[in-house]
Parts: sequence; structure tokens; C-alpha cells
Amino acid sequence: MDILASEIPVIAEIPLIKTGINTLFSNPNDRSALAESFRILTTNMDFVLPSQGGGKAIFCTSTIKGEGKTFISLNFSLAMASLNKKVLLIGADLRNPQLHTYANINKNQLGLSNYLMDTSFDWRSSVKKVFDKQLNHDILFSGAIPPNPAHLLANGNFETLIEEAKSLYDYVIVDLAPTILVTDTLLVAHLADATICAVRASYTDKKLIPFSVELSKTKRLLNMSYVINGVKENGSYGYNYNYGYNYGYGDEES
Repeated sequence: MDILASEIPVIAEIPLIKTGINTLFSNPNDRSALAESFRILTTNMDFVLPSQGGGKAIFCTSTIKGEGKTFISLNFSLAMASLNKKVLLIGADLRNPQLHTYANINKNQLGLSNYLMDTSFDWRSSVKKVFDKQLNHDILFSGAIPPNPAHLLANGNFETLIEEAKSLYDYVIVDLAPTILVTDTLLVAHLADATICAVRASYTDKKLIPFSVELSKTKRLLNMSYVINGVKENGSYGYNYNYGYNYGYGDEES
């Protein structure tokens, strides 16, 4: 099954960025092809989200690692913030966090995992403003890698955090673990108002598409749309059959 053959919409195509080119929407006035692609994503997301008032929670995941979910989560949240919306980005991939690599900070600083272990910890105290020109953008990093991520995400504290954050922000965007590798994302997926599933051109195995389609059809991933990452200039994309399923600590994801 091809993505375009499924009933799930593709709401944005993110261009392949050459090495050495800026990959972050750190300037709200950016007019690059990358920035424009994320502006398109913000526009199309408005049609996907439910119309009721209040803050919206948008979860971003993928099927396997390496498809660009963290890259998409971060730039999408920055694009939303550039529209004068108050945005919180949460690093909730507790096994293989990557947000810190874009911010050039220590990945073991206090963050989400600390709150999940102890609700007396004020998560607001760990929120960071990383990008000087994006004043509406906050990040709650994942914190130290815990020994029991699935248990922490399922203990009820994450739901409390999401509800609190939605009362304080226009958009809460959450970077979660890949769905085929661990159960973490599916334990909290019901809290999303919309879900982005990242796939990567010339990388994602075509045979994996039915897996994410089924998660959407059975409502294990709510209100799901695809975002295709790494699309070449000619607009074509394909699916590669050669990659590893391993999902280890410290591996990088672009």
C-alpha cells in the first residue's frame, strides 16, 4: 500500500535539505523553501484540528527511527510560534531523545522524566526558551533517560501535564517514540487532538505503510495525517527497503 493510496491525508512535504544549509525555522521571517513547507503544514493542520476552543495537543511520531519526527516536531512548533501563537514543544521520546542535539544542550538536564517520576517537581521550572527570535516558543526537554519509560508515560502524570499545558499554550506539540519499536507512544496517543506520522522519502519501507494505516483505522493513533520528509526538488519520493530496525540509546535522528 502506498501512502497516496490510503485514505489518510498527506498534509505537507518537507524538502530535502543539503548538508550545510540551515535546518531550523529559528527566524520567524525566514522565507526559505524549508520555512515555506512548514508554513504549509501549519495551514493544513488548521483543517485537521477539531474546532472547539482551548489549546490543542498535536503528537508527532513515526514508524521507525530516522524518518525525521524530531526534526518535524521542532520546525513545526517553530512555524506555529512564528504565527504569534504560544507554543510548547515537549520531548517525550524518553528512550532516544534528540531535541537536545538541535539546541546544543545537555540531554540529562531536568525535564519531562523528572515530572513523571515526581509530580511535586514543577515542570514549568524546566521550560526553556532556546531560540532568541522565537519569543512565543518554549521547550520542555525529556530529562534524563529513565529505566522504565513505558511505566512513566502510563502512570497518569503525562495526561495531567498535557491538560495543564493546553490551558497555558495555544499549541502543545509532542515528539514521541516510533510506533513499531516500543509501546510508549500508543500508551498516550489517545490524548492527542491530532497526530502527525512522519515518513521519509527514499528511506521508509513501503511495506510499513499498512502498519501506520491500521493504527489510524483502529483509532490507536487519533486524527492522523502523514508528513513526508526529505522530498527531492523534482517532487518525487520513494521507499527504501534497506535500514535497521534497531532503536538504541544515543543514536541520532535527523
